[in-house]
Amino acid sequence: MNTVSTGIDGLDDILGGGILSPSTTLIAGTPGTGRTTLGIQSLCAAAKKGEKVLYVAITSKSESLIRQILSRFSFFEENIKIHTFNVGSVERDPLSMLVELGNVVSSLKPDRILIDPVTPIGFGFPEAERRRFMYSLNAALNEWNAVVYFIGTLEIDNIKSNVISDIVDNIIYLSQSFKTHVTRRYIKLIKVTGMSYIQGDHTFEIGTDGISIYPKGLEQANYFLTASDERISTGIYHLDKMLGGGFIKGSSNLIVGPTGTGKTVLGLHFVMEGAKNGEAGIIINFEETPEELYLHAFNFGWNLREMEKIGKIKIIHTLPFSLDPNKHIIQIKKNIKEIKAHRIFLDDMESFNCSIIDPMETKEHIATLTRIFRNEEVTSLLACHIPQIKACSKTFDIQISPVADSVITLQQKLTSSGLQKSLYILKMRGSDHGTTPVRYEIKSSGFVIENNFIS
Repeated sequence: MNTVSTGIDGLDDILGGGILSPSTTLIAGTPGTGRTTLGIQSLCAAAKKGEKVLYVAITSKSESLIRQILSRFSFFEENIKIHTFNVGSVERDPLSMLVELGNVVSSLKPDRILIDPVTPIGFGFPEAERRRFMYSLNAALNEWNAVVYFIGTLEIDNIKSNVISDIVDNIIYLSQSFKTHVTRRYIKLIKVTGMSYIQGDHTFEIGTDGISIYPKGLEQANYFLTASDERISTGIYHLDKMLGGGFIKGSSNLIVGPTGTGKTVLGLHFVMEGAKNGEAGIIINFEETPEELYLHAFNFGWNLREMEKIGKIKIIHTLPFSLDPNKHIIQIKKNIKEIKAHRIFLDDMESFNCSIIDPMETKEHIATLTRIFRNEEVTSLLACHIPQIKACSKTFDIQISPVADSVITLQQKLTSSGLQKSLYILKMRGSDHGTTPVRYEIKSSGFVIENNFIS
């Protein structure tokens, strides 16, 4: 038995490298979840590599109409063989269908077969008769010596009780959830034979190019990386002094504070300092568009647009409510490698709460990001908004706090002389650091720390 590719980005990854040949796979789900698209896309990818493929459509549509519908996808291959069966006939007389299908397979000798859908076959029969038919179909499958996909219209709770789950080697389940702003699609592997697969709910999208799957991030930190005592400048002289020379290379650092305290300005200092010294950086943000960010930076004398144009900075902007966490992680990893990033500024962490409902999933997502940054030896600065009252209490419940290597807090209060801003370092792992709060201001030149301490 050989391992063959499904031809779909991300699917081979979660399957552990592909699927065995020969084998049988049930692609199950409710209508509209993309089951047929997944199956046809895999057939067409195989056809492009020279395999013989057969699409068995149990439908009331004609072959020409099916081809017309499928041709809307860019991946469609005209040379795939399509054979149709009338759905009403198949419900009443599945044995005749099996004989005819056996003759077609014997004549064509396909490498891959898609039967879509399998659930109506023998629908009018008693359950015992349907089970006997499915076992007869299974016997035929063994003679076909092919990769066979079945499309099944099944809820996840009904899969285990359906006879087809007994005869297939693999079960892939597709689902979707509807939210106010976005529809999220999920793919889950319920059963995989002979491969070490990735469990969990992975996400995917459907477009004219077909299905793109985004495996769930299961990044593990590489603690065998050589510990570094190299310091990364923030671009702010007095802050570097307080940090013992700057952030430790490859560390993940958290900056927290209320609205208006300058978290974004400090973050821009950090990435622009790297860009000026030849260290590429990535800005990950959710609220401000790139154009708004260009203008914001320009007000402080930074030509962010030009830095992005020459490849020293990359902006990844995603609206919080449309964020797919799995896709986001893949996009970040891709951009880190493409521009050879040394620095990352993420603004702001609270936006993850809009796209990830479960607090535990949010925590795991943030931990996965920090592990990726560590493994890629990227120094990161992560901003997080907190209310003024929490900033003053010096204690916060923030998901990333336990995994952050340093925590910098920003505060502001109204005094008789005006609005006073202060900064202090709450913790810095593995390094001495200043512990006394200092005053700072946001000026036309950016984030400026005064050379005096708050008593």
